[in-house]
Amino acid sequence: MKAIRFAPTLLIAAAVLSGCTHPVAVTNLNNYKPSTLIPLEERLSIGIRATAPDLQGHRLTHAIRRDLAKYNADSIMTDSNATAPLDVIADIAVVPEYKGSGWNFWVDFPGFLIWAPAWHGYNYQANYDIDVRLTDAKTGELINTIYVPVRMKVKHADISRTWTTGAGIPTLGTAPLIGGLVTMNYDETVTPLVNQLADPTIADYVAQQIATKLHYYKSSPSDRIEKLEQLTTSGVITEEEYKTRRQAIINSL
Repeated sequence: MKAIRFAPTLLIAAAVLSGCTHPVAVTNLNNYKPSTLIPLEERLSIGIRATAPDLQGHRLTHAIRRDLAKYNADSIMTDSNATAPLDVIADIAVVPEYKGSGWNFWVDFPGFLIWAPAWHGYNYQANYDIDVRLTDAKTGELINTIYVPVRMKVKHADISRTWTTGAGIPTLGTAPLIGGLVTMNYDETVTPLVNQLADPTIADYVAQQIATKLHYYKSSPSDRIEKLEQLTTSGVITEEEYKTRRQAIINSL
């Protein structure tokens, strides 16, 4: 009988706690969705060298490498001692930064009165400063540089932070007042959620920027003829195709 008596109380508590959550959302992610897919005019072999202070930065760089395939590029992770035949070296540096918001205080207090954490969420910012340096793999000559500032506006709330708002009325507002001081700081548990949601889009966006800068880039005529010879030897193209494409390279000089 006691269990039955307490059942409504437990159901109400569960509803209150579940209602104090907001799924992760990046409200401006559409700003980083590539508008068009423009492949490279000439298929290039690109060696990617990653520079990042954390594991997530390296994961993002690997995702950029994979997405370059959409833009007519063969890309591999490499280092300064690489011996693979490459056309371009892309040095990619990713510096992440995550910030909280003073606005989160007001979401808790007096926001607890209208369940603000549930429908508004807490505000965070996830930033990537991405620098790309493109050089000719044969000569070391600089081709171009790219700076991609990523500024993501994040909303999220879960019970590990919102429980103080649920205790707002019983504590006469004291709990959400103190909780608001805490929620102004960044919540580290949000990072993997943002990475999972946003990194595929950001990686494709950076890959497009690289492809755009290299769109009209061509390796030297001798390198292009050498690649044709390799394709012929491996059976990818016929001898007749080799002669036609070789003559086209010579005629373009």
